[in-house]
Amino acid sequence: MENDFEEARIRAYGKGELAQLYYPNCTLSWALRLFQADLERAPGLIDTLHRWGWTPRQRLLRHAWVRLIFDGIGPP
Repeated sequence: MENDFEEARIRAYGKGELAQLYYPNCTLSWALRLFQADLERAPGLIDTLHRWGWTPRQRLLRHAWVRLIFDGIGPP
């Protein structure tokens, strides 16, 4: 049941939208900074995202990238 819930949350997100899910008590700019730091800290995540076509300036995160992010840093 838990896995079904996680699967339902894997969808395309705006980068700011996803950042604020991880950091709901922060301003958008701080949430984005903290989210980016999380991505950089996760071993190999940035390289994997790049291989899948992601660039740091992407504003819309495709569902495939969101799945990789959830696998790399965990769901929000």
